[in-house]
Amino acid sequence: MKQTVLSFICEVQPDRVAQLNALLKNLQSDLLANPNPTLAFPSVKQLHFASMLVHEDQGYAPILIFEANFDGEVQPFLNDLVQVAGAELDRIYRHCRGYNLGDSSDPALLRNYLRANIVEPSAYYIGNVGRSVQRTLQEDGLRGSAEKFLDDTVALGKDNASPSRLRQDLQNFVRGVPGLAWVANVPARQTTSEHVLPWVKIAIVALVVLAFLPALILPLIIYLIILRWKETHDIPQTSPANREHEKALLETELRPNSVQTHMSSITIVKPGPFRRWTLRTVLFLIGMAARVSVKGDLFGIATIHFAHWSLIDQGRRMVFLSNFDGSWENYLDDFIDKVSAGLTGVWSNTTGFPKTKFLFFEGTKNGPRFKATTRDKQTPTTIWYSAYPHLTVQNIDNNSAIREDLFKTLDEQQTREWLWRF
Repeated sequence: MKQTVLSFICEVQPDRVAQLNALLKNLQSDLLANPNPTLAFPSVKQLHFASMLVHEDQGYAPILIFEANFDGEVQPFLNDLVQVAGAELDRIYRHCRGYNLGDSSDPALLRNYLRANIVEPSAYYIGNVGRSVQRTLQEDGLRGSAEKFLDDTVALGKDNASPSRLRQDLQNFVRGVPGLAWVANVPARQTTSEHVLPWVKIAIVALVVLAFLPALILPLIIYLIILRWKETHDIPQTSPANREHEKALLETELRPNSVQTHMSSITIVKPGPFRRWTLRTVLFLIGMAARVSVKGDLFGIATIHFAHWSLIDQGRRMVFLSNFDGSWENYLDDFIDKVSAGLTGVWSNTTGFPKTKFLFFEGTKNGPRFKATTRDKQTPTTIWYSAYPHLTVQNIDNNSAIREDLFKTLDEQQTREWLWRF
């Protein structure tokens, strides 16, 4: 199952920023309160997560960022998106530069405008690889039905049956429900090529580096000397996070009836081609590592649904968007504790970041300063949508394991472990 991660980014007319923000806030309120919202993201059946926000930076035109994480290819997604949400999207993009204000009933205008403003990620990560929106919701429903059956079994005093007998009864129950006929047809999370090709890419890169290693030693030494000189002259942010800005962020992060949070960060890349190409290289390496992290766990972090980094303005700014479980504070603590080097390798190339050594060291280890810098670089997410806000990454993986092993042959110990998943 192919999953696509991208953003649509376009300039907002400066005199329309306030109007656009007011419109987005109204649409978000309606999205939260109305089961059939006017911005009909829930009707786009392949859409996992979406967000929209307006970002303003001194020296740059204001931009509207529309993040979309969805199943399948771009064109079918755009066709469905414009069909069910075209009217509201037309209202939104009328505040943006370059949008044709002709016949708003012509879906091709909006569809072509969105396609023209696609920004592909420089690196991205997917927590629940290969699980479509439909599969995610179906498997959650299966777990709920199976849990109710097991609870009823206990209520009837049949819980003293052996694990194998309980599992057999559950199998018979599932087979007997016509609406659960899909359970037996278990699709693979990835095709063979989707699983193998990222490893092939890593192997090729490793072989190329090894082949040219002797020739790379001198350039690497020169690079490290320049890097270290630049690091000693970097100016980190020393002030605490802006309290009013932090309050605005918290208001958008506290989502009702959701275990998930959204983060958006737009940072200025340190000036000059040296830092831009360093950042591109680090993101390339992160992208390769993320493609082989397919079990809901990125270097020990098991809370990320979708995350991606994009370079805009010829690499002068970096956009980071993430949909994750839990609080912002815990999310950053996880990064600091488990992937400090990778995090430092990326954001050390952006302005205000804490002092670093040799690209990957120190930096995020200064937790309070790193968090203050990160807070100030965030932009409140005005519109946020999740197709399954009640599910964590681990919930989704657990539900898939229940479904995948339901009709497998298991020994007694494996059966006990499987039952503990409920």
